[in-house]
Amino acid sequence: MSRVLRLIHLSWICVLALLGCQQAEEAPVFHWQLQSHAVAQANDFKELVTFAENVRVMSGGRLNITPHAGGSDALVVGPDIFAAVSDGRIEMGNGWPNWWSGQHPAWAVMNAGPFDFMNLDASMLFFLGAEGTQLANELSQPKGVIWRAAWWPGMEFGLLSRAPINSLDDLKGKKVRIGPGLPSEVLAAASGAYAIPTVPSEIRPALASGALDAVEWTTTSGAWDLGLQDLSPYAIVPAIWQPSVLSDFLINEKAYAKLPPDLKLILETAIKAYTLTTTIDNKINDFEALKKFKAEGVTLNTWTEADLARWKVASDEVYRKYKAENDFSKKFIEHKQAFKQEYNDYYSLFGPYD
Repeated sequence: MSRVLRLIHLSWICVLALLGCQQAEEAPVFHWQLQSHAVAQANDFKELVTFAENVRVMSGGRLNITPHAGGSDALVVGPDIFAAVSDGRIEMGNGWPNWWSGQHPAWAVMNAGPFDFMNLDASMLFFLGAEGTQLANELSQPKGVIWRAAWWPGMEFGLLSRAPINSLDDLKGKKVRIGPGLPSEVLAAASGAYAIPTVPSEIRPALASGALDAVEWTTTSGAWDLGLQDLSPYAIVPAIWQPSVLSDFLINEKAYAKLPPDLKLILETAIKAYTLTTTIDNKINDFEALKKFKAEGVTLNTWTEADLARWKVASDEVYRKYKAENDFSKKFIEHKQAFKQEYNDYYSLFGPYD
């Protein structure tokens, strides 16, 4: 190659390099707001902070997500998180599917209701490997929302209470904080309690004032993190109403569509990392939290066999009602039940043997 051609060749390399730098500098930067149900001290919110930082680093600062905890400084609260994602006030939300039941009744049956998936791995398999996420998006996307599973607390804790609860009979007429939807309906039907869907920041004041007699709040570590041990020295476990609960992410569809392919991949990868890390870490934390409740002197009771039979009767009746109300709820319940049967058939041969 002649000296002139080499100079021309090098000149083009320099031009292309400069154009590449200019394009990189001009790459759009996205700023998203993420509102969570979780309070700031909860481990799942702390993991959201890590999730946002991971996205920022992996994207080279091109996708910046600011997570907001539930409480007085929240951008939106409770069931309004779904509406805020839908109408674009925020780009992402994080909460619990049953809180979106005002959008459609089927959201109430998406979470693990009574006698539903009894293990978190069954629920994970259904949503991550089978058709659960597809069904959820059939519900969410007409509202302009993309749905993703967030993490699995698994079996919830139970009820923390001001006075001893030894059976369902002790709950009659009591005011119980529990999330909305199918779980609260089954609790009310089985016990005669009043179900009150109080948001996290209002739980402690309501319990202290006597406006609540008992509180359900996620898993063992979640209940501990809420810090109610001094107000509620009694608990009855486990949470029959949600044996394998899951948390979810909501993403504004228009905001997602504006992301280039690499940022979409980074976001999806970070979500999966959050799912695995938060699910495992919180279950380990549950082991430690149970020790703390015992060390604190909290009296732990369990449901009687008679109680379980009453829970089952009430649960079956509520499921029948949901299946009769609309076709999508019926479809969702039947698909979950079919997958649960496959799961049980497999583990009847390959389950624990000790």
